[in-house]
Amino acid sequence: MNKATIMLIMISLVLTTTGCNSTTRVNFSTVEQHYAIAKVVYERGDLHTAEGSLQQVLKAQPRHLESWCLLGHVYYRLNRYEAADNAYQKCLALRADQPAIWHNLAAVKLRQATELLITGLPYLEFGESDSEFGTNYRLLLQELAQLHGVSGLSMETRVEN
Repeated sequence: MNKATIMLIMISLVLTTTGCNSTTRVNFSTVEQHYAIAKVVYERGDLHTAEGSLQQVLKAQPRHLESWCLLGHVYYRLNRYEAADNAYQKCLALRADQPAIWHNLAAVKLRQATELLITGLPYLEFGESDSEFGTNYRLLLQELAQLHGVSGLSMETRVEN
């Protein structure tokens, strides 16, 4: 067996045995096991399993810095921006000197702003669409799209029946 297969078997065993007895007290090694599992499955793209493991860690240790930070990443990738915002805020409240988390929180805010503008785009009234306001609206949306690396975003506001 290769190393990856052994790791998957170990993770499976830990996941199946940790959920069986809800009255078991979570100890430090269990917290570290849950966090280690969360990191591995996050890196493999299993975001829901990572979320569950991180929730277990935070239930036992609500001030577990690394879990809040990783949970923010999980939520961002799941497009759950309010939850990502909350997790990153808690991560920064525990330790503010983390430029990468400040960056990630800003990315969440930019994504939320972009989605708000995209959602509101069809509501530009026909007269507003050609006004200075409509032009600025589209310009802001284009700038945000460019920050996200998106090109060719349609700025059409009229909805056909």
